[in-house]
Amino acid sequence: MFKGEQQKNGDFAFIKSLIFTHVDPEQGVLLIYDIVCQYIIYLLERIGKHLPPGLIIDAAIGLFHVHAHKDQCFFQYATTFIPGAGVVAGEILESLWSTLNSISPTARTATLAHRAEMLDDHTTDSNHKKMIGMVSGLRRSYRRSVDMLDHAQTYYQNLTNEAGRTAVEKWTNDIERVESTRKEEIERATVNRGVVAMDIYAAKLPGITPENQLTPVIPSSPLASWMELSLVVEEKQ
Repeated sequence: MFKGEQQKNGDFAFIKSLIFTHVDPEQGVLLIYDIVCQYIIYLLERIGKHLPPGLIIDAAIGLFHVHAHKDQCFFQYATTFIPGAGVVAGEILESLWSTLNSISPTARTATLAHRAEMLDDHTTDSNHKKMIGMVSGLRRSYRRSVDMLDHAQTYYQNLTNEAGRTAVEKWTNDIERVESTRKEEIERATVNRGVVAMDIYAAKLPGITPENQLTPVIPSSPLASWMELSLVVEEKQ
C-alpha cells in the first residue's frame, strides 16, 4: 500500500467488498469508516460508475473513532443514532491491539520484514480462530443481546414514566422527523458545513452561550502551543 491512508485504497476495498459479498442494491449499504465524514464527500464522483445502479449508501463512524471527532460528527455519524444499525462498534482491527501487545517486545527488535511476517501470522491465527468459533461466538452474542434488550426495555419504561407523556411525545416526534430526513440533510451539510437536524441530540444547558463559557487556557510551552494548533486544525476538518 501507499504510505498513508489514501482514499483510493478505501475505494478499492469498498468496491471489492460489494462484489464478493454480492450486495443487492435494494438492501443498501451502511459504510462504517473512521473518517467517513471526509471520505464520503466525493465518493460518487470517484467511484460512482463502479457501483451497482440504485445502491443507497449510508455513512457511519465506528464508536471507537467517533469520539475523537468533533461533536457534530458524533450526532450525524455515530451508529447509535442510525435507525437499523443496531448495537455495533464498527471496528475490528483496534480490538486486536490488546492481544497483539503481547508480541510487541519481540516485534520491536525484529527487522521490518520479520515484523511484517510476525504480525501477519498472529492476525491470520486470530481470523482462523474467529472462523472456527463463529457459531459459539454468535450464540454468546445472541444470549447477551437478549439480556441487554430486557434491561434496555426496563430502563426505557422507567425513564418514560418519569419524563411524562407530553415530553415523551415531543421527543418522539422530533426524533422521527429528523430520522426521516437524516441522510439528505447530512449530505447537504457535509458540502456546505452547515448545521443539521440531528444536532437536536446535543445536550444544551440553558443560559450557556459562547460569551459566558469558560475562558480557554493559554498554552504555556511550545509543545502545548503545538498541541493547541493541532486540535484547532482537527476541528476545522
